[in-house]
Amino acid sequence: MPALSVQPTFPIFTAADGQPLENGYLWLGTANLDPQTNPITVYWDADLTIVAAQPIRTSGGYPANNGTPARLYVNSDYSIRVQNKNGTLVYSAPEATERFGGGIVNASQVVYDPSGTGAVATTVQTKLRESVSVFDFMTAAQIAAVQSYAFGLDVTTPVQNAIDQAFALKADLYAPAGGYLVTGLYLPGRVSGGTDDRGKSIRLYGQGTGEAFVLTNLAGTVFKSVTDAPVLQDYLDTDPSSNGQVEIDHIRFDGTSTTPVVKLQSFFGMAHFHDCVVYQRGVGDGVFCPAGATGTIERVYSFNKDWATYAIGAARVGVGFNIATSYDQGLLKISKCTSRGWLTGYNIGGGAGFAISYLIDHCECSVVRNGIIIASNTNKCVVSNCYIEGGDGGVGINNLGSYNSIQNNLIFAGFAIGIQDLGTANKGSLIEGNIINTGAVAAATGIAVQSSAVFGGYNKNVLNNSIIYTAGPAGVQGIAISGTEPRLNVTGNMFDPRGAWTGASSTKINNTSTSGITGLVTGQTGDFESAYLSNAALALRQGSSSLTESNVSANNLTVPDGVSYFTCTATVATTVQRFTAGQTSGRLVTFRTTNANMTFQDTAFNQLAGGVSFTGPGTITFLIDRLGADSYGWEVSRTVF
Repeated sequence: MPALSVQPTFPIFTAADGQPLENGYLWLGTANLDPQTNPITVYWDADLTIVAAQPIRTSGGYPANNGTPARLYVNSDYSIRVQNKNGTLVYSAPEATERFGGGIVNASQVVYDPSGTGAVATTVQTKLRESVSVFDFMTAAQIAAVQSYAFGLDVTTPVQNAIDQAFALKADLYAPAGGYLVTGLYLPGRVSGGTDDRGKSIRLYGQGTGEAFVLTNLAGTVFKSVTDAPVLQDYLDTDPSSNGQVEIDHIRFDGTSTTPVVKLQSFFGMAHFHDCVVYQRGVGDGVFCPAGATGTIERVYSFNKDWATYAIGAARVGVGFNIATSYDQGLLKISKCTSRGWLTGYNIGGGAGFAISYLIDHCECSVVRNGIIIASNTNKCVVSNCYIEGGDGGVGINNLGSYNSIQNNLIFAGFAIGIQDLGTANKGSLIEGNIINTGAVAAATGIAVQSSAVFGGYNKNVLNNSIIYTAGPAGVQGIAISGTEPRLNVTGNMFDPRGAWTGASSTKINNTSTSGITGLVTGQTGDFESAYLSNAALALRQGSSSLTESNVSANNLTVPDGVSYFTCTATVATTVQRFTAGQTSGRLVTFRTTNANMTFQDTAFNQLAGGVSFTGPGTITFLIDRLGADSYGWEVSRTVF
């Protein structure tokens, strides 16, 4: 589209006393207020024409060449339009008395012409109301105070007015960069009495937070309160309540309170809290969300005054992300968040309702007493791929709920217990694929698991974890097993170093349970670990076909791998003096001879009880070991029929 030199500075159509002129020149190029010496000058390309209501007078006529100026003399009832040859509006000004009266522009009278094929012209007012700025509700003095980041002027009222207006207009609310001192803000959605805002939505967003750990608050959008109340919260009305769709992003919330900094009590549906920083200078929590079915919290840094102070231990305060559910609900997701400085980094459950199928993934916590607590009223929650470091003597992940999965997490040194699952009422735990470093902490435990009940405890699974020990500390346990008649699967776990753990009483596996474990578990003999089946009936795996004389060569019987019970039916007299039994050492194998044709002889390789050979029909059982390149068999028992 051809360019037009139209750059008005308002008010420009006024006399020196500030009153509108009855007649005069409209000067579009500068802010000169003398219409007699500086009449309107418009530069346009050859493709542009000026269409104006009478009366109108030009100086020099309409130009034919690009860049030729024309002066337009207008009366106060004049309106001017500039358009190109195909009729598309380029510039429009309403009547002078409307446009310049009192020096205020009426946005509803100014045309906004969006570019692009099929675009439809509208007014500036309509366009501006598509979103709302907090600055729209502030005086120049309030804006200057906010932009100074001095936090010396309370701006709660204009900010709350902006939130309420944006919600009423169903528009986004933008908080420009600055430091906003407030006493507490509310998201206006309600479900109470005759009010039902569940069909509405609001997005509150800022200019960003800058580096999360920079606490000077001199950049980005900062809402700060020194009042003992949440900086931002919503309403909790109907049980269970949903106040519409909420999105909050790119804002730093700075509080000093015994309450949470951000309190989301009705965080339902497609609610989304992301790309924010939450900082607590008091003793309260960071983010508190007691009702949050299917909502998402992601890329949020939550930290408190102690985030860079070490060795405080149990004196730490608050919870970074406290999801203590008030009602039965599920499917809330916390992803790629950071929690630092707290007594507990993340808490799931513990309220009056059950937390079902919650997810914490790819999150971090550091410089905390406890990393993640999964309360007893949680079911089927997943904690995965989290990074937990800087432990201050507590528990990395503490599972108290049922059917929960703790998978593929990194837990570094400093915790007394890396992963704890000691609840005797919780069941179905899956602790798998985690890497736990006990560090140089004496009496530390990598994984502590308990299953206990009068008739046997509930089943739990501790599989394929890696536990790393720093040489020297005493009393360290890689995996600690406890309870009465526990039902446990504890297999596939790796211990580093593979050899002896050197500290006094330090051990890879410490089993203090009573009445025996039921399940497939790992036992420790000296410096070695091996899997064994405990408190279980033993079913022998039978070979798919009988062994015959064809399986014996030079008195050597080949015993297939993976099978522990064979029938032997030789059609001719056959003598077995030794075995070739594969690479597995310590095999217990039973042979059932169906006739008297196969005889097992006592030799240097096969040691039979009392040196007496065995001929069936009957059964004979050998413990077959592998020493060097040879297999050796020792008779365990025999029966002749």
